[in-house]
Amino acid sequence: MENKNSLQFHMNMGKLISSVHNMITRRFVQNAHEAGLDISLDQWMVLGPIHYHGDASQKLLSDFCFKDKTSITRIVNTLEKKNLVVRVPDQLDHRVNRVILTAAGKQLFNDVLPIMDKTKKEVSRDISESDIETFKDVLTKIISNLENE
Repeated sequence: MENKNSLQFHMNMGKLISSVHNMITRRFVQNAHEAGLDISLDQWMVLGPIHYHGDASQKLLSDFCFKDKTSITRIVNTLEKKNLVVRVPDQLDHRVNRVILTAAGKQLFNDVLPIMDKTKKEVSRDISESDIETFKDVLTKIISNLENE
């Protein structure tokens, strides 16, 4: 009986986390589309660390976004086709490409900030800041538990 309850707990928790992720993604894309912006949540999540650092290696993006290298390459390729980023060789290690925002990428980043804020407000409506912090703490602990195994 305990194994059945344990399985049910893990299935429910995984389903809830997955559902929340999918719903937030859908809402962000909907809000961006309504504002006339062509960007996915994954693309936005990659633009953020590039903007913050000024440039970023694809490894840094992979680590920061919790995505594998193949996914990051695909996202950066898409951003490059949209003329939002360029790849330039690292000055010290020519095996590494740095990803830099173009002027259009910087503009899109700034245009999306209010969309992200709107989405965040919609997600956290009627939820206390304390509950949000507790939720983030628990998720961080789960990540830590799984990374340390």
